[in-house]
Amino acid sequence: MTGVILSERIRYISCEDPDGNHGILVLLGNDKYPTKTFEVNDQADFRLGFRNLKIAEDTQAELELPVAELVTA
Repeated sequence: MTGVILSERIRYISCEDPDGNHGILVLLGNDKYPTKTFEVNDQADFRLGFRNLKIAEDTQAELELPVAELVTA
């Protein structure tokens, strides 16, 4: 098995077996969001899974930003 850090919270774990290569993309959870995984069997799976997990990671990061206070004139 081999692991690669793809972003702050996304990891890829590659496995080899007699049937071929496959892997798992992992979006690491935190205290507010659970860990998410995506099975990868080919390059199309990797692209789709990474795109979906990156969108989730970015969305979760945006939700962590403090809400700007309303300014009244």
